Amino acid sequence: MRLFVSYARVDKPYCKQIVKTLDVHDVWYDQRLHAGQKWWDEIIKHLDRSEGFVYLLSPDSVRSEYCQKEYLLARDAGKHIFPVLIQGRTTLPDSLKPYQAIDLTEGLTTKAVKELLNAIYVAERDERATRRARASSGRLRAPMPVETPDPTVVINEVADALEAGDFDRAVFLLKRSKESGYESRFIDLQAILVEAEEALERQAYLREAEREYGPIVALVKHDRTRRVGCQAFVAFRKDFPDYDPQNLASFCQTNRQDMLEWCAIPAGSVKIQRESGTDTTAVPAFHISKYPITNHQFQAFVDASDGYRDARWWDFAPAAQEWRRAHPEALEVASGLGDYPRVNICWYEALAYCRWLSAQTNLQITLPTEHQWQRAAQGSDERLYPWGSEFDPAHCNTYESRIRRITPVKQYPSGASPYGVMDMVGNVWEWCLNAQDGTLDLSSRAKRAVRGGSFISVQERSRITSYFHLNPLCRYDTIGFRVVRP
Repeated sequence: MRLFVSYARVDKPYCKQIVKTLDVHDVWYDQRLHAGQKWWDEIIKHLDRSEGFVYLLSPDSVRSEYCQKEYLLARDAGKHIFPVLIQGRTTLPDSLKPYQAIDLTEGLTTKAVKELLNAIYVAERDERATRRARASSGRLRAPMPVETPDPTVVINEVADALEAGDFDRAVFLLKRSKESGYESRFIDLQAILVEAEEALERQAYLREAEREYGPIVALVKHDRTRRVGCQAFVAFRKDFPDYDPQNLASFCQTNRQDMLEWCAIPAGSVKIQRESGTDTTAVPAFHISKYPITNHQFQAFVDASDGYRDARWWDFAPAAQEWRRAHPEALEVASGLGDYPRVNICWYEALAYCRWLSAQTNLQITLPTEHQWQRAAQGSDERLYPWGSEFDPAHCNTYESRIRRITPVKQYPSGASPYGVMDMVGNVWEWCLNAQDGTLDLSSRAKRAVRGGSFISVQERSRITSYFHLNPLCRYDTIGFRVVRP
């Protein structure tokens, strides 16, 4: 079917999306490049040859005298009328109320698009059935809605339109005035036109941003869909970098901890084996991140204006403050490794990240103690590996895997612990909170525990019970970390 699409220019971005959806039909819409008699003749020509009239309804298009005139001409010529709501809070004129409007205010949803295409299909079938029987009414003839007014009146109307934010009308009037030959010794019409067109483009940009932004907000505000919503927001910011009225950038950055996919660990007891004997300790319930902290997650801390460079997160120990002064910038990570564990992180950096994340979320996030780490990996029995007591190289990245490098944190789903915690042995050792003597004094310069083995560890050194102690200043490409909260 040959379709004529009528719309307000401020709705042009959405109009173009709808036109693309209708590309199985012969669709024409006004690019609104000109505004004089030749432009109107072009409108009449395409309106005359069309069989269907798609009226994109918004407060602006309903108010537009040109859109209204196009609609009335199409209706009186017996065209098939397809009213399509594209903006909420649109009051339909009485002449449109007999028609069933198709609602696209929520976007190009499957249901809405299907309804529009079905309506056109039914009309097209009717058109084929009646085309030969319909008497030709000849070519449409219609004067422009408004004759070119007096220049003084034009300038007054332009000023009123600009003041009211009706930039589409201001642009149209200015173009008509220029085409009619009006000039002024003192008024720079071209400068006003450029300003009005820029304002119109900005208005269209903001309207499109608002339309796309709303559904993303709905996703981000709910726990189950937050990950998808924040991913959508990242894509959205590429097209609309300066539109974020609800501060989703901060919200998504702050709530990257939700992307950690916390695992709940019930209360229980843990046996820690030492050279001096066995230490059995009761461990209260807590949550632990399902995976080690990734490059993507740590980079949020590095990039944040109040992140890695902020002295607040390093004031838990004099040694940490000394570290920050000597290392004001984090090490860079190669691109394409976002879902790999963050390595080359010293204990002070890991704890500074925890303190920043705690402030962002109002949660008490920290590194796990050895007891918490082992409880999350082992559960209530004394298995040697998270999946059981028999080693299987298909469940983890160790020396036996022959990979010889770190792997993405989700590469071994079969290696889950009893509580669903992943990647706890092999791949990278993980910093723990406690010192070598078991104390939790953050200001101590004592060595700190690491657990779990790495990609170069043999299976015997990759058991749940494996550990060693390192200077908290150490950075190695075999050591990362994960986090816990109450």
